[in-house]
Amino acid sequence: MILSLKEVSYRRQGKNILQNISWEFKKGQTWAILGLNGAGKSTLLRILTAEFWKSSGELTVLGVPFGKGDIPTLRTKIGIVGSFLAERFPTDLLAEQIVLTGKYKSSILYRKYGQKDLQEAIDMLTSIDGAHLVGRAYASLSQGERQLLLIARSLMESPELLILDEATVGLDLLARERLLKHLHHICQLDKAPAIIFVTHHAEEITADVSHVLLLKDGKVLAQGPKEDILTTDLLEDFYGNQVDLIPLGDERLFIKPRL
Repeated sequence: MILSLKEVSYRRQGKNILQNISWEFKKGQTWAILGLNGAGKSTLLRILTAEFWKSSGELTVLGVPFGKGDIPTLRTKIGIVGSFLAERFPTDLLAEQIVLTGKYKSSILYRKYGQKDLQEAIDMLTSIDGAHLVGRAYASLSQGERQLLLIARSLMESPELLILDEATVGLDLLARERLLKHLHHICQLDKAPAIIFVTHHAEEITADVSHVLLLKDGKVLAQGPKEDILTTDLLEDFYGNQVDLIPLGDERLFIKPRL
């Protein structure tokens, strides 16, 4: 079991942000969390990483029960990638140096390192189709290229769980598609981590995703195998609007609202 949530709720200033979230994520699965702005996606991720503490319910992540287990050690087993991280790094560092910071869980290189360490970072970049970025300064990279670096960086400690928090935000069409292709390479790694892909765009849910959780107004509207969740009836309930599902190939769908 990767995750187990039983009736997990989170309240802040007397307001329910998440209500009675129950969810099981098993090994061999890849999950997407689909939710509109304000649905509670970021709050749920912060609870999973113990940045926020649940108000009620039971939560176990990677075999560690919250309230009983070793949370600091657990955090070292979770990699997180989001557009919010992109501005935290010195712009004069080279791509492979940015990747290397993942070993130190820091935005800077505060320890001495050698060519062997840098080669490890280069090998990680290469493994997810990012060899063309080696030797380039962070300042010279596009937003999509920076996101790829952050993914490589998150993999440096061989996390058991990788959370991609709206990693495509701000990317143009081509950059987004390149990033989704790189995610496919991650899923094919020999020691691929379990993945949670968080988005509010259904067309970003690729063939690599096996299961989908629909989060609406702080509650789970539906969850399960992708083919059971991405249906007209459920998505119309989710969006509160009639929609058309347009196949894009590779098991992807574009959701068109009827306005």
